[in-house]
Amino acid sequence: MARTASVTFTPEALIGKVDEIEKFLLPRAANSALHKAVFETSRELSHWAQIKFESTVPFTLKSFLYKKPTPVGGGIEASVFIRDDAPKGNPPSRYLAPQIAGGRVYRTRFQQRLEQKGFLGGMQDDYMMPALQTIGRRRLSPGEYTKALWGIKAFEDFRMPTNKGMGYKTLGSYIWVPPNAAFQIGLEAHANKIRGLNKGKLPKAGIYKVLKRSLKQKFISLDYFPSYTPKFNFENLAKTSVEKVFTSELLRNLKRI
Repeated sequence: MARTASVTFTPEALIGKVDEIEKFLLPRAANSALHKAVFETSRELSHWAQIKFESTVPFTLKSFLYKKPTPVGGGIEASVFIRDDAPKGNPPSRYLAPQIAGGRVYRTRFQQRLEQKGFLGGMQDDYMMPALQTIGRRRLSPGEYTKALWGIKAFEDFRMPTNKGMGYKTLGSYIWVPPNAAFQIGLEAHANKIRGLNKGKLPKAGIYKVLKRSLKQKFISLDYFPSYTPKFNFENLAKTSVEKVFTSELLRNLKRI
C-alpha cells in the first residue's frame, strides 16, 4: 500500500476571515493553491530524500508522487504519496518504510526468493543465513542477481539429490556457502565441492562467483537482521510543506499579496 500523508484544514483557519468577493473566488483559488502545494511538496520530499538517504538512485528520487485535487463532499482533496509499484524491482514505499518508521530492512525480491528456497532463515537457524548484503554495499546489476539465483538453483537439490540429471556449469556460475559448512551434517558433499573450487579451503558464509581456480565473494552472510532507526519524517515534512505552500498560493490567488 502506498504511503501517504494526510492533513485537513479550511482556508479560513489559515488565512483568516474571507469576505464576500473572496468567497466567490475561493473554490478556484483553493483548487489552484492545493495543486501547487502537492506538486511542490513532491519535489521537496525528493530533495530531502537526496540529503537523508545514502546512495540514492533516480528511481527513488522520482518516487514521491502526487494526485491532483478532486472534489470530495463539500471540499477538495489531493494527496502526496510514495510510489508502491516497481515492475522490475522493489517498491519504494516498502524499501523506504524502515527508514521512515524504523524497523527491519525490507527484504528485496532477491532475498525474498532466497528465503522461499530456504537459503535465508532466522537468527536461531544454524543452517540458514538471516540476511545478505553485497560487498562494500555497492550496487550490482539486475543481471548479476539473476545469475546468482540461477547458480544456486543448480545446487537446490543437493540436500535431497533426486534430480540426477541436473548439470552445473562451474565457470562463471555461483555457489552458496552456508554458515558452519564444515560442521553441517548432511552437507559433507557440498562442503567438499566448495573446497574443490577454492583451493581446498572453506570460505566464510555467503554467495560466491565461481572463477577458474577460486571463488570470489559477491554477497556476505549476516548473522543478524539489519534495521534502521527513523531518519526521514515523511508525514511531517509533507504536512509542513503542503500547508506552507497552500497558504502562500491561496493568499496570492485571492490578491492579498
